Amino acid sequence: MSKTANEDRPAWKGAAMNILRMYRSKKYLRRIVLSFSVLVLMLLVVFSGTLYINAEKIILTMQREANTKVLSQIKFNMTYLNDVIQRLAMSLYYDNDIIPLMTASEDSDIFDTLTKRSRIDKFADYTPFIHSIMIYNAKTDRFLWGGDPAVQERDAPIYANMRALFTGSEPLPKLEMVPMSLSEDGNRADVFSIFDYDSIGYRQGESVFVLNVRPQWLFDNIKLINQLAWQENENVFILADDGRILSPDSAAPPIDEAFKKAILNHVHQEQAKDTGTFKYSLGSKPKIVNYLGTGINGWTLISIQSYDTLVSKADALKNTSIVLTVVFLLLALLATLGIAHRLYRPLGKLVSFVRQDSDVEAGPKPPDGDELSYMSSIYAETRNRLLSARSEQVTTRHIVRSYSIRKIMTDSAAMPLAELSELIQAHKLQINPEGPYLICVMKLDERNGASGREDDPDRRLLRFAIANIAQELLARTYPIETVEMKNDHVAAVIGLPDASASALGHIRQEIAGIQDVIAKMYRATFSAALSEDVQAYRSVHNHYASCLQQIRYTLAFGRQSIITPSMIRDNLSSAEAALPPELEKKLTESMKSNQDEAFEKTLDKIFAFIASLNYDYMVYMALHVFILMKQVIKEMNAIRIVSLPSEQGDINQKIMDCASLEDMKRILLDLYRGMNESKRSPEQERNEILADTVRDIIMQNYADTNLSLQMIGDMMKLSPDYIGKLFKKHQGLSVAEYINDARLRQAVNYLEQGDHTINDLIERIGFGTRSNFFRLFKNKYGTTPKEYRIKRNLTE
Repeated sequence: MSKTANEDRPAWKGAAMNILRMYRSKKYLRRIVLSFSVLVLMLLVVFSGTLYINAEKIILTMQREANTKVLSQIKFNMTYLNDVIQRLAMSLYYDNDIIPLMTASEDSDIFDTLTKRSRIDKFADYTPFIHSIMIYNAKTDRFLWGGDPAVQERDAPIYANMRALFTGSEPLPKLEMVPMSLSEDGNRADVFSIFDYDSIGYRQGESVFVLNVRPQWLFDNIKLINQLAWQENENVFILADDGRILSPDSAAPPIDEAFKKAILNHVHQEQAKDTGTFKYSLGSKPKIVNYLGTGINGWTLISIQSYDTLVSKADALKNTSIVLTVVFLLLALLATLGIAHRLYRPLGKLVSFVRQDSDVEAGPKPPDGDELSYMSSIYAETRNRLLSARSEQVTTRHIVRSYSIRKIMTDSAAMPLAELSELIQAHKLQINPEGPYLICVMKLDERNGASGREDDPDRRLLRFAIANIAQELLARTYPIETVEMKNDHVAAVIGLPDASASALGHIRQEIAGIQDVIAKMYRATFSAALSEDVQAYRSVHNHYASCLQQIRYTLAFGRQSIITPSMIRDNLSSAEAALPPELEKKLTESMKSNQDEAFEKTLDKIFAFIASLNYDYMVYMALHVFILMKQVIKEMNAIRIVSLPSEQGDINQKIMDCASLEDMKRILLDLYRGMNESKRSPEQERNEILADTVRDIIMQNYADTNLSLQMIGDMMKLSPDYIGKLFKKHQGLSVAEYINDARLRQAVNYLEQGDHTINDLIERIGFGTRSNFFRLFKNKYGTTPKEYRIKRNLTE
């Protein structure tokens, strides 16, 4: 038998290892199983927990309602019997046999008293809920009794308790049940005593009628409720307002003082509510407390139940839910395994198939993730390869296609018709080999006069946009092929239905529309050159070369221009390279005589003349005009007192970088206007020189006390009045004010930088008197020189 067991054990272990190995390699299958299992477990836990919580709430609610009904019934019984006892006490109080006993004196008839007492005794014996009747005669200070033998003895404890009530400081309740003890233990409630007397509030020395009621009718009712099956080992009792628990014997309900205090506090805090429920933890055992006010003597009915006993039924439901959850979870796990295997089967086959191929061809290895991650990596790698292959194919096709169009543009003269037809057919070019055609060259305009680099990514993008938009818009009407060429331009071969002027005009409008689209979308402009109609394909190269010459004349026609051969025919035939002498003369004279309008008109004529020249001479002639203006400025400076600015910076380079003649003209016009702003009349220049000379004399001679306008006039050999008027007009101060101001500035320098005395300072700056210096200094700076020096030293 041991040998058989040893033979079976390796087979069992092997099967288990195979299962573990299978699930270890199939991560996605594990995820499916775990996901479904965790989801089912979470749902079961949530549903079971919700069911248990709701069941517990329902049980507690039902029990609270049942307790309230029981307490309400007890309250009704107490209220009813209290009303009956009050009526009985009042009727006995006014009975003819009772009144004489309450008012009899010492010398009253003993036989009559005994007869009346005998009647009281019989009445108490025949009434089941009356324990005894007691009459306190205040005149004799004695008690008369009838009923239960427990009150027959004069020394019974109840009499001492009553005398304590009659003589105490607390008011004696009238017609209210007061729990009284027949023994020495004052905590017992052997009877409920009802007191009645004449006055509204009891006064000592007043006779009292006492009716003692047996409490068994109430306590038996409560005891019966406590003995119910669902109320086993629990308590319903009466709690007095002073904290006493009313009980027929010394076995008080099992609650400690802390619990009793908590009940009283809760009841007193909820005085506005007649009934309520709360939970209290008595040690480690929580209790549910229900209370109901009786409206009698401040008594409150209290019901205490064990929380664990109440929720034991919910616990049974919880245990059942746990068992059902475990069973359902096991069944769900088995179902999940079956469903997961069926769902995983197609994916497993696909993964096995891909892994077999990946062993043959180098590719991505299985990642650390699951099978879907592996398949995603395989798909991404395959897609990248496919896209790369397609991109290479499209790029190669585009390169070959562009090469064919460039070849037609540049080598059409040497290309046989058969080769042209083969290129058109191989690359599906929209070109008719028999013509006619129209050649168009489109080139980006330079921005701000700066030449852009051909390999600039932004310019490449713009060239690509121009080629595609032109292809798309013109292809709606004409067969067209566009291609990006070197030297930063785009060339197009447009097939014409005929060589009519209407077709040429329509193409010109279409190109203008393309210019607007590029300007709106890319905020860039380009110019275009259109050839004449090309009748044979062999002439394409010559007309393409002509368009390259035409596009250069954007310099004359400006940005976003469309140039045709007829527009530059005069330019090409022009052989002049010299500015007309009469224009040079007018330009020179207008500059020297400050004739702004004449200068601008002459400059317009000069640039209109430059625009009619061959392109090769345009920039040269614009530079010639700049050199001419520079020479005129030099001649004017030779005869001016104050020279005009002759350093013109990099204007020469700016002119050569301009993309249009209009920009060049604007530069020269700004140069002329700047020259005029710095130019002044001879009188203004003479007055400025005189004022500068006076200032220099004052700054050099301010220490001379004799310095004055007269002295300055003698030094300059001019009239003092003339100097004074011109200086004040130019400077805004008189000569004397300026002298004083210069001396005060020097005084401040001495005060801040040296430690000269005031007298030494006055002598150094040329003030004649001390008082004059102090007055002028305070008028200008608001303080005396000494105070100025002190404040300056403190701030430093």
